[in-house]
Amino acid sequence: MELSNYELVRYPSGQLVITRSGVNAQGAPSSGPRDVVGAFTSEAEAQSALARLINASARSGEASSRTAMAG
Repeated sequence: MELSNYELVRYPSGQLVITRSGVNAQGAPSSGPRDVVGAFTSEAEAQSALARLINASARSGEASSRTAMAG
């Protein structure tokens, strides 16, 4: 399973973009292209979406850990 590293980027135009890159085994962002996850004009919407992504990623990681330990 590859962990994800999300980043919220604010452009001078006012647009907010959530990007995602992979994370290596040491927890550092891997080099390479980033995926655009979402683009927003409202900071509140962008923050809310980012929180949902982080929570979903954490739940997914916990489920994977439990599965690996059970096996």
